[in-house]
Amino acid sequence: MIRKRIPRRDDGVIYQLVQKELLPFAKQTLPSARVSRSLLRKRLSQGVTYVETTAGRVPVGFIALIADRERLSVDMLAVDPRYQGKGIGKRLMLYVERKAQELGLPEVTLWVDEANGRARGFYERLGYTSIYYDPHMRCFLMRKSM
Repeated sequence: MIRKRIPRRDDGVIYQLVQKELLPFAKQTLPSARVSRSLLRKRLSQGVTYVETTAGRVPVGFIALIADRERLSVDMLAVDPRYQGKGIGKRLMLYVERKAQELGLPEVTLWVDEANGRARGFYERLGYTSIYYDPHMRCFLMRKSM
């Protein structure tokens, strides 16, 4: 089930997923990269975050979004390794695409680390294309038109 983030219930799991699944890629470009719980809460408060939960209501993945007048941007997406390959990331992305369409936004964008080839392949299979590469961040900007 996908639902909106409940900070007190979900932020500990989201923090762990960021630490395990996202930060290692960021550290390849910026070795001093760190994330604290307060910094993460501040970043999540800039948009809206949805979590995918198991039958026991335990979050196993999340997606953080930021919208403007032109697009819906995926800020972060992570799925617990025990649940990867089970369609959770795809469900979260399809949910976001439906949200973009409901809001009348023409595209969904996201950045993906160069070193994260698995994620890049995942997004490409969902129809996203690389439109820009930032050599300083060592990340690709990817887009899908709605």
